[in-house]
Amino acid sequence: MPRRKKWRWVYVELPKEIDGEIELSLDELEAIRLADVEGLSQIEAAKLMGISQPTFHRILKEARRKVGKALIEGLRIRVVGGDHIMRKFRCFDCGHEWEEPFGTGRPEACPKCGSPNFHRVDAGRRRGRCWRE
Repeated sequence: MPRRKKWRWVYVELPKEIDGEIELSLDELEAIRLADVEGLSQIEAAKLMGISQPTFHRILKEARRKVGKALIEGLRIRVVGGDHIMRKFRCFDCGHEWEEPFGTGRPEACPKCGSPNFHRVDAGRRRGRCWRE
């Protein structure tokens, strides 16, 4: 039989309403996803993002600070752009286009229709092929 939980003293006043917002960059959101949601080590996550481990640590530390502040102070979290590279895909069946970050592997199917019949759209570089849109 497990021990009873020990009572803890908590000195937190929760906000009554949401007032204001805090900006979270896509880099910070991705760092939280890789470290806290996926459970990767900082070294593994840094390799996936294509940055050094100390840089990943700084991004993650700032992201956790912002999320904590938003929770405690009752702020909205607004995700904004940043310096990142995305891959663009288009489904042959339904025409849906979506983006995936580099380092996450090839998607298995179109997120809209579930078809495995899709291709990567070369963003800006034609490389001798004629792409018709």
